[in-house]
Amino acid sequence: MRIDAGGKQCPIPVIMAKKELEAGEQDVEIIVDGQTQIDNLTRLGDALGRPATSEPCGDKFLVKFANGETKKSAHVDVADTYAVFFNSNAIGTNNSELGGNLAKMAIFTLSESDKVPSYVLFMNEGVKLVTGVEPQIVENLNTLIEKGTKVLVCGTCLNFYGLKDELKVGTVSNMYDILGAMQEVSKVIKL
Repeated sequence: MRIDAGGKQCPIPVIMAKKELEAGEQDVEIIVDGQTQIDNLTRLGDALGRPATSEPCGDKFLVKFANGETKKSAHVDVADTYAVFFNSNAIGTNNSELGGNLAKMAIFTLSESDKVPSYVLFMNEGVKLVTGVEPQIVENLNTLIEKGTKVLVCGTCLNFYGLKDELKVGTVSNMYDILGAMQEVSKVIKL
């Protein structure tokens, strides 16, 4: 089955492919525009036990999923899990300098915690925090990653702000994965 997702923004290609894979379809292929969609679909394939490969297809790309049985999502005890969500590069709205310092201190505090978040999520202006403007933030997020935290960064937001090539830490992701992360944990803390 070939799906044409050319011109469709994330997470639409992921949702289209996931629907077919979970329905048990074999020979699933999807046409997409670029590397971000390829990366998102590759993570989907890995999560479902259907690894993906990609190849050029004219001015687009063809992502092919391995045939086989699609893994069902494993049940996770979420009672004691949490995610931290940054939709701004500052905490609070009254003073951007103070807010930026608070964001930096919050990420440092999380990295020093014995109970780290399952996810740290960045959307909208929050993506500016992972571009290396503040090296301490990158260092502290890397510490969190070493402790098992997944750092997901909105690719659409990076593109909107012209920061795609400036990302220093985390995985370029999409709305589907970020909302899925929020649904997976018992609470989401918005800073």
